[in-house]
Amino acid sequence: MTTVHGMGRMENDEARPVTLVWIDAAEAVIVRLRGSQARLSRVESEVPAHHKATGHVRHVPAVRHGGGGSPQTADEPHRLEHLKRFIVDVSDQLAPGDDVLILGPGTVHERLARQLSESDARHGRHRDISCETSPVLTDRQLMARLRRFAGIEPRRRSVGAYRWSQPPAHRPSGKADLPPRRVLNKPPSDRGQEAPRE
Repeated sequence: MTTVHGMGRMENDEARPVTLVWIDAAEAVIVRLRGSQARLSRVESEVPAHHKATGHVRHVPAVRHGGGGSPQTADEPHRLEHLKRFIVDVSDQLAPGDDVLILGPGTVHERLARQLSESDARHGRHRDISCETSPVLTDRQLMARLRRFAGIEPRRRSVGAYRWSQPPAHRPSGKADLPPRRVLNKPPSDRGQEAPRE
């Protein structure tokens, strides 16, 4: 399932086309930057979860080492086939001319980077593919990473009265709104100190 929604305008209209992908076995979040418009889409996977370990396993002398197939690995080829299909689906949604930054917590992001590199080699394409380990990030954090990857300077804002560089604003009454007073360092107090002895 794929959902798409806009993420707002970027201030640099000349930005190169870049795509950021955050991926794990459960879902992929794709953030695209086209000019000044950024779009985010999510792709949910159908990869089954890993089976939990069975705990203590008895060793039976009658069974040779490596024999007697383990129930916890029986579904692993099925899971890997689903994972491979999911990675191909995600790579098909990425534009071939975009530089790509791939983030993720496990090894799935590395598999996607390998898939894109092999696909580019088969088709004679070249693009920058960066791959980094990353925890789960919010949409705003993904946007910030995309901005940094695209080379767009972060927006700086004046925050607080002491950073305000514009002239004082005026109230509706016409009187100037003065900035708050600065707090000065107070001189040390004499309380708690003993008087000098003579």
